[in-house]
Amino acid sequence: MKSFADKLTEAVRNKKTPVLVGLDPRWEQLPEKMTAGRDANSGRQVAEVFETFCREIIDVVAPLVPAVKPQAAFFEQYGPEGMCCLARVIRYASSKGLLVVFDGKRNDIGSTATAYAKGILGRGADRYWEADALTVNPYLGDDSLEPFVQVANDGGSGIFVLVKTSNPGGAMFQDLIADGQPL
Repeated sequence: MKSFADKLTEAVRNKKTPVLVGLDPRWEQLPEKMTAGRDANSGRQVAEVFETFCREIIDVVAPLVPAVKPQAAFFEQYGPEGMCCLARVIRYASSKGLLVVFDGKRNDIGSTATAYAKGILGRGADRYWEADALTVNPYLGDDSLEPFVQVANDGGSGIFVLVKTSNPGGAMFQDLIADGQPL
């Protein structure tokens, strides 16, 4: 089985770019022709529009880039309909030959981290999201990352560990110095 790193390297070489396209649908920023006559308070209607929007983006970028990165929060805020839409978007992107990075910045300790990892990464009976990779937050320490590493290794998936963010408030922890060393 190929590792995620090998799959990503091959995809970047084939597409001749390392560009990854984020799928971050925001109702208020979608084209009016897509939202006209739709109810922004209906999870079902929003999910239908989000799916159409994301599929159209995927159709355009699939020949050009190696991967897409749907931001889970934009789908999760619409409840079960939004989450089902996210699952369909992931499968659609995969069917177009794209690698999919599930941008969920997940983490927890012990069995909960293992459940997140199994649920999101890879393929198989106990892996429902079928993402190729997952963003994770390292704040809880290396033992909280280990389940993600293990599941990723077992299934040929990848993880992207959040290290430094661009938001100004991130400096509160990310730029801390303790005993003369960066946190």
